Amino acid sequence: MKGFTIKGRFFGDKTFPSLNNYLAEIGRNPKAGGRLKRQYVMIATNAIRRDLKRWKASAPVILHYTFAEPKKGAKRDRGNIFGLADKFIEDALRDCGVIPDDDPKHVLNFTHDFIYTDGEPYIRVEIEEIRVATPGES
Repeated sequence: MKGFTIKGRFFGDKTFPSLNNYLAEIGRNPKAGGRLKRQYVMIATNAIRRDLKRWKASAPVILHYTFAEPKKGAKRDRGNIFGLADKFIEDALRDCGVIPDDDPKHVLNFTHDFIYTDGEPYIRVEIEEIRVATPGES
């Protein structure tokens, strides 16, 4: 299994914004959503390039996310956290060539785990390749 980590406080004391934060940005200015997406896809892209170098998946994948959220302060709705992060990170994986596309043929599924930390927040993504038997193989 290969993986990468996006570590740091890029959105206040958190690593990535939530879906609610994204929708609020769009409400303020319709173009702000595109700017926010480009910014966080680039943050993910930098982590992918740093940790995975030029590695490419040779089979469909399952993505295993671990979100380390700040222990101090309000706990965000988990669905809003991973909903936006999934999209931005899958787009970055596609843009880096790790996966050919982020469609169901290439990203079979994903898991989400959450922990709360006193340290620096992060998002860890483990990439599990799934070999699918073709007809005639045993």
